[in-house]
Amino acid sequence: MFGYGELAGHGVALPGAPYAIIDLETTGLTPEEDRIVEIAIARLENGRVVDEWATLIDPGRDPGPTFLHHISAEMVAGAPTFRDIVGEVLARLDGAVVVAHHAPFEESFLDAELGRLGIATEPVPALCTLRLSRAVLASPNYKLATCCEISGISLTDAHTALGDVRATALLLPKLLEDGRREVYFPVGLNPLPRYARLAGPRTRVTNLRKGEDGWMRSLLSKLPFSMSDHDPVGAQPYLDALAEALADGRLTKEKTRRLGRIAGRAGMGAAQVAELHRRFLDGLRDAALADDFVMPEELRALTTTAVLLDVPEAFSDITVQGTAETVAGPRVWCGPSVPAAVRGKLQEAGYRIVLNVSRGLVAAVVGDQEEGLPKARKAEELGVPLIPVSAVNTLLGEHELPAPVAPAGWYADPTGRFVYRYWTGESWTPHASPGDGSTVTDPLPG
Repeated sequence: MFGYGELAGHGVALPGAPYAIIDLETTGLTPEEDRIVEIAIARLENGRVVDEWATLIDPGRDPGPTFLHHISAEMVAGAPTFRDIVGEVLARLDGAVVVAHHAPFEESFLDAELGRLGIATEPVPALCTLRLSRAVLASPNYKLATCCEISGISLTDAHTALGDVRATALLLPKLLEDGRREVYFPVGLNPLPRYARLAGPRTRVTNLRKGEDGWMRSLLSKLPFSMSDHDPVGAQPYLDALAEALADGRLTKEKTRRLGRIAGRAGMGAAQVAELHRRFLDGLRDAALADDFVMPEELRALTTTAVLLDVPEAFSDITVQGTAETVAGPRVWCGPSVPAAVRGKLQEAGYRIVLNVSRGLVAAVVGDQEEGLPKARKAEELGVPLIPVSAVNTLLGEHELPAPVAPAGWYADPTGRFVYRYWTGESWTPHASPGDGSTVTDPLPG
């Protein structure tokens, strides 16, 4: 399956070709009898990792040496089979030089798995960093951990597919002297066959350590940095578990481990989990600012949660307000330089000027060069329109109720008649609440 490149000799040079760095965890050492239980692939372009992908695999048997790879039968139950993800694997190897440490091991298992599915491939160019290390490093042995140590690379999460892939991705440029060593291959970039992906991935989180950076940064570091093919249905269970975990204002190893399991079952990467954290924090912001009444202790609680989620700046723009506003009406935030006359005109039109920014705002009115202010940037991030002072008359001419950029849920009532009104994600409904847990039907004007 692989055509191995060498530092000397004849063959095809592939300057500029990307590298697909792969690692497998298996149930044993015999490809004819054992199976793959985990695979990770990273794409390296111009010396930089641009993509990571990893998944556990149901081997259809016991997972083998759990003491080594820490993969249990429970973890692979319900995970995709190799048949389910073979299309994804081949697509990620296609058009790249395949790289692994002791690559004949990966080659033999991939060849066996493909053979069971009746899939044949043309040889593809490959590099073995173990063979390269023998050629360029003086080392007592050529295990991945030893080669990394000699090369000044920190190997974390050894014997996890993603951990070994990340270490190999750092080792390869050093072995090739950042491209100054030319490699020649016996084959070119032969195309690989295409197959549909039949199931999504399942990621895992291992070896959590709080350290100086906290539990959540540890969790995110254990996941591939992005998994675009994850299951979005897993978002709500994760958000529910997150709310439960943070209810007492603390994160523990066990809580974080549970969150990691939920994220892994949905096949999420670090980017997807971080986005859910932002959604969660935005929901807290909406709830806290529903009445624009934020006391110092409430802001401290919000900030504590943001720090636990490793987003310490999430609420840095909020201003404490010691007196609750009783004025109703659609809400607008104004930048510091917005003239008093403009503010008065907005209030006369029934708008409520607020101190802080949340998703329930109609708009954020900004003066010259105020788009870069923290609150203005937050408004833009939350989907609140930024309106220059010169366009306020346009805002006053709008008669439709403001439509937040937000998922379905209860938000501040834009009519001002009640505290909350239900937003479907596309339109406001007649379902409203005075804020005491009860609901009423309040028809909207046609």
